[in-house]
Amino acid sequence: MNIEVAAKQTLDNRGSNCAAGFVKLLDIMEDLAPGEALTILSTDPAAKRELSDWVKRAGHTLLQAEKSGPLWKREYHFLIQKGAEKPDSIEGETK
Repeated sequence: MNIEVAAKQTLDNRGSNCAAGFVKLLDIMEDLAPGEALTILSTDPAAKRELSDWVKRAGHTLLQAEKSGPLWKREYHFLIQKGAEKPDSIEGETK
């Protein structure tokens, strides 16, 4: 897969479950500008499903999802691009 977006940061979550790195993921994504990307390294087999669901809800894009290594030592590599900032509120909106 040819990806032209280079990651600005890497989150190495290998050896932990996806939930353990989620707080770190949120912190890093908050600091990225729209269009910048993050590489995530994981050994959690559920990471692809969980990250795919999350990026859709959060408005980001999963650019790459690859796995490597034998089954007993499998690693997953993801590249996520931050989406556009969402405004907290829209002017003139009433609650």
